[in-house]
Amino acid sequence: MSHLLITIFLLAVGWQVTSLLVGLSPTIWRIYTQIVPSQASIDAQALRLQQTEVLKIRKEMATTSSQDEFAKWAKLRREHDKKVAELEKLSETVATQSARFKQVVSTARWILFSALGFFIQLWHRKEPVFWLPRGLLPDYVEWGLCFPQAPRGSVSVNIWSACTAVMAGLISAWLKPTTPAASRVM
Repeated sequence: MSHLLITIFLLAVGWQVTSLLVGLSPTIWRIYTQIVPSQASIDAQALRLQQTEVLKIRKEMATTSSQDEFAKWAKLRREHDKKVAELEKLSETVATQSARFKQVVSTARWILFSALGFFIQLWHRKEPVFWLPRGLLPDYVEWGLCFPQAPRGSVSVNIWSACTAVMAGLISAWLKPTTPAASRVM
């Protein structure tokens, strides 16, 4: 049953690796909108252009005196207000698309790793992942390791899944960059 041993371990490691990538979701969203041609990428690019236009108008307004050149300043102010309203509308659209993208990625991640892991546990619940040497552990420990339906003296798929999830979590915690104690916010 080495295929179960390896498959379950890879599922647990895959879950942990993708959980590290979830922290990078704004970066992944930005890459997605730049690579994949879609309405979301068009809207994201329009949002970036709109933001630069608003900043340009704000800069020009800051250099224009509202008292000396009131007509020019008022025209810039109206243009600025119009662009900001468009920017807010476009920002809401992009935020909705980004949330939908994150939901699809999250669902795909859950189906790929968790649902597949649950299915494997259900399907192979009576099969041993591997056998323990006879007499190595006390009887009650052997019973716990074969829980719920694997043969006594073996490790069940459910117990192995839990163990690999813990191992993958420890590996993930070890790989995460740590912040120095002095820079932590209390």
